[in-house]
Amino acid sequence: MAQNQDYTRIRNITLIILAVLALLCIAVFFLFPSDISLAIIISSLLAFIVFTATLVYYWWISQKKLVNAARSVMISFVAKILFLGAVFYLVIRLELVNMMVFAVSFVIFFTIFLNIEIFMIYKKLLFK
Repeated sequence: MAQNQDYTRIRNITLIILAVLALLCIAVFFLFPSDISLAIIISSLLAFIVFTATLVYYWWISQKKLVNAARSVMISFVAKILFLGAVFYLVIRLELVNMMVFAVSFVIFFTIFLNIEIFMIYKKLLFK
């Protein structure tokens, strides 16, 4: 029962965030030049993908009831660093977007999603 509630909570939060991001992306598209709006849209979607993948990974870990939680967290951090490093390398090499806007907006979105992620995990651990 709790497993379904966790899955439903993750699904609902990701759908709400995706809807808000869609509205934000539409507004950004009409407010800024194409290279800046594309940078903000790509960085927001990238941060969202990392956020969602991390939540699904933590949910999967909780289903498996693995005893070594520190190892699982380290694996997720290493995977994030490798994935984001590869994506940033491709963005720099392809020169499709304004790199400064991409980096700043990614840091902003990543920080927001990280805070939501931490809140969700602590809420689950502290308020069982």
